[in-house]
Amino acid sequence: MALNSKDHQEDDSFLISAMNMCHGHILSSALNAAIELNLFEIIAKADGRHVSVTEIASQLPNSTSHEIIAFKLDRLLRLLASHSLLTCSYVANQSDDPEGERERLYAISPIGKFFVSGHNNNGGYLGLSSLMVAHPTLVDVWFNFKNAIIDEDPNLFKKVHGMPIYRYSKIDPIWNNLFNKAMENLSFIWMKRILEIYKGFEGISTLVDVGGGNAQTLKMILSKYPSIKVINFDLPHVIQNAPPHPGIEHVGGDMFASVPKGDAIILKSVCHNWSDESSIKILRKCYESLPENGKVIILELVMPEEVEQSEECQLVSNIDNYMFMVEGRVRSEREFKSLCKHSGFSAFKFACCAFNVQGVIEFYK
Repeated sequence: MALNSKDHQEDDSFLISAMNMCHGHILSSALNAAIELNLFEIIAKADGRHVSVTEIASQLPNSTSHEIIAFKLDRLLRLLASHSLLTCSYVANQSDDPEGERERLYAISPIGKFFVSGHNNNGGYLGLSSLMVAHPTLVDVWFNFKNAIIDEDPNLFKKVHGMPIYRYSKIDPIWNNLFNKAMENLSFIWMKRILEIYKGFEGISTLVDVGGGNAQTLKMILSKYPSIKVINFDLPHVIQNAPPHPGIEHVGGDMFASVPKGDAIILKSVCHNWSDESSIKILRKCYESLPENGKVIILELVMPEEVEQSEECQLVSNIDNYMFMVEGRVRSEREFKSLCKHSGFSAFKFACCAFNVQGVIEFYK
């Protein structure tokens, strides 16, 4: 049976989508080039006005003429605009040729604003996250992705680099700095929304953040709940580099050995780094440090029970596959209930969800 015109159009659309998936790394590379060249900042300085490529090129460091730079730059900006990272408008070309091509002008889009450094005061900065994912340290891991599927060793980063990512971070300060700053920016995004919708920090006297890094999460909690005594707990080499902050006590240690006592404990983006067995060990140490009726507050992405073709499901599945680097994964609500039961807690509560992906879950002793 011959295909009709509508069938051809649908099949063509599927083909183009498949082709674009083959070239996804080009967008990632172009985005990171734009971040490294500060293109989003240059365009954002126009305060919403569309900017010509020539004007943008004039602000770039280069050893060739602005005209040559502008021609190449326009190709990059068109790609970003086609993916809604920029908006594009047109004006008549100022050349003497009446048949000359119209000039393209660019401005920051609602998506692109998250790649403008300094925007974090309003909503968050994702530029460092993009650079981190494309860093050679991780690219070497991605090149071995198939081994994550067929090998028994669940830790792909360790297989590629000879050591777990946390140990590697101790010997590579450049990578460690990028990783920590990217995580800090992500933490800002998640916590800003969580503090708007979650009321479970009210009434807490002592709060421990296990795996708290540089204490970005606790700083934001303290800004809203200044009466809480807070403890930032992480590995000694992390705590050594954590900046001092009024009201925050930094404590170094090993969460598999013991956890500082508090009437509430935060595990933010911790469990997804570990297997069920390791997560249960961490949770049991938290249990031991809590009083009766104390709680663990788990802040994690939550995997939908059903496969969905949505931006939210794509993000969660992306991060889930990212976790092939270590031994963890993103879990569903049902799987968190299982962790709660097997680590000895008496009650489970799914408190709320930020951006339809970031769950706030409470385990009660």
